[in-house]
Amino acid sequence: MADCYSTDQDDVDKILQLLESGNLSDLDLSDEDDNVEPHVQSNKFFIREGGDRVLPEDTVQENGAASNWDRDFASDNVDSASNANLETTEKQNIKWRRRSFDRLHNPWHKSESETDIVHMNPINYFKLYLPDSIFEQMANFTNIYALQNNILNFNPTDMLEIQTLIGLHIATGTLKLPRVRLFWDQFVGMNLFLDSMSRDRFFKLRTNLHIVNNLDRPESCQDKMFKVRPLYNSVRERCLQLSLEENLCVDEQIVPFRGNLSFKQYVKGKPTPWGVKIFVLCGKSGQAYDFLVYQGSTTELDQDTLKKFGLGASVVLHLAKRIDGEGHKLFYDNFFSSYNLLQLLKSRKICAGGTARLNRFANPPLLCDKDLKKKGQGSFDQVVSADGDVVVVKWMDNRSVALASNFVGSGELDVVERWDRVLKTYVKVSRPEIVRLYNHAMGGVDLLDQLIALYRIYIRSRKWTLRLIFHIIDFAIVCSWLEYKRDCTAVGVPVKNVLDLLHFRMRIAESLVKAGKPQSKKRGRPSCAESQPKSNPKRSKEEQRPIPEVRQDLVDHMPHLDGNKEGKRCKNKLCNQKTHSYCDKCMVHLCIKKDRNCFVDFHRPGRITVTQ
Repeated sequence: MADCYSTDQDDVDKILQLLESGNLSDLDLSDEDDNVEPHVQSNKFFIREGGDRVLPEDTVQENGAASNWDRDFASDNVDSASNANLETTEKQNIKWRRRSFDRLHNPWHKSESETDIVHMNPINYFKLYLPDSIFEQMANFTNIYALQNNILNFNPTDMLEIQTLIGLHIATGTLKLPRVRLFWDQFVGMNLFLDSMSRDRFFKLRTNLHIVNNLDRPESCQDKMFKVRPLYNSVRERCLQLSLEENLCVDEQIVPFRGNLSFKQYVKGKPTPWGVKIFVLCGKSGQAYDFLVYQGSTTELDQDTLKKFGLGASVVLHLAKRIDGEGHKLFYDNFFSSYNLLQLLKSRKICAGGTARLNRFANPPLLCDKDLKKKGQGSFDQVVSADGDVVVVKWMDNRSVALASNFVGSGELDVVERWDRVLKTYVKVSRPEIVRLYNHAMGGVDLLDQLIALYRIYIRSRKWTLRLIFHIIDFAIVCSWLEYKRDCTAVGVPVKNVLDLLHFRMRIAESLVKAGKPQSKKRGRPSCAESQPKSNPKRSKEEQRPIPEVRQDLVDHMPHLDGNKEGKRCKNKLCNQKTHSYCDKCMVHLCIKKDRNCFVDFHRPGRITVTQ
């Protein structure tokens, strides 16, 4: 920068005298010598503000071409920015100008694969993330762990029982009683728990639950997530298969855990500040498309990128590999933002932006907060990098906020309403376009966290593996529900027939507990309460139709006769006849006649319908 201010001492003295006298008419900073080399022509005087160089505003040219200074300075920056085959600008070479920013127009086109949509039952969506092979693996290694540790009175488990265990945990997170043991209390009377698994078996299976063989861990393995890695890989594999939305965001997610763990983190300001940190790439809808578990120095990040650009930029670059098309808009907060990150994303044709820490952008010469407050709420200031790659906008809302982007700056202003505490009314405030786009697309990971927290599987255990296992199950349920909702909208399912998250979770829980399993027998001695007459014998209990996953599993459905004097109405669709025959698994009455067989029609796998 020193050569930008170099000149003869006589010229310097002359300029100082003119400045002191106030007569600037004779001050000429132009260079009329056409024979001077181009790099000498760029050595002009610049006004300095707070130790930073502020370049003069651009003059609008009729042909839209850049000035000679633009071309010379941009070419110098490109030459000085190349380092380790990455076209980035060193921090000391970042220069800023006050001029308009050329918006990057990169339209987004919807993926053609999204046109082929197959609507399924909730359990089918869930098993796209956690297939039966995962439950089989969990059963095998749970048996191995119990055998290795000589667990007394442990009966070997199988895949169906592990599915029941997971289904009951999903139900506990959805229904939320003060204690887990209350789900087996006769006073509460939850048949889903009483008829499927005993309370002691439930806790014994959960204590010994494993996904890998601990003895198979290699000596050179640096993966701290080794014990739960297959589960996370299975969910991530499905996330990588989904079609991306236009608006994406990267943010951090915390798995609540306060026990002893080497890669446990503390993040100030989070609802649960202690836990395991996961970086997630999400869409605006909350659907996750990729994620990365942070485990300190062993996190699977490129070490060269990590040393050169830092953790935040390395995480975004790692997750941005998922973005294969053009036109996507990626947003993140100031933990990840940096000047070089925006340059690298622009070279990959990814439109990116987010809040910024100005010291990472070589302290651009933006107006201070005091000056912006004088201009009033809604005022903003904008500077553009000399190479035209990055724009930084500082906007005064209730307080100032700085945002940086590689595709749009202040752009088209819109108007928002803000509450004025002095006037006691709403006032209209102008807002730059980058702020509007950021607010519109940035909440995807927060929405995902909110949906998980609504019905989180709550356990009290010192084992970090259990907390991570059940977190990824909640994670998979929310992602499968978002995928289910998207498909319902695509195929035109009425809104009243679309399951909300609570009923979606209960459908998955009931399917895991009952579907594909034989009818369980009652355990223990018969209760004396069963022989007592009902308190209101005149009022008959209404029969509840089973969910399609249980009705159509073709396992242990047997017809029986009820022995009542008067038959009950057949529960098959479009049949209003009365019958004495019923299914002992579904517990509904169905006709078995010579001219019609509603029992077979009711259990035959057919067209899937959505009911609530």
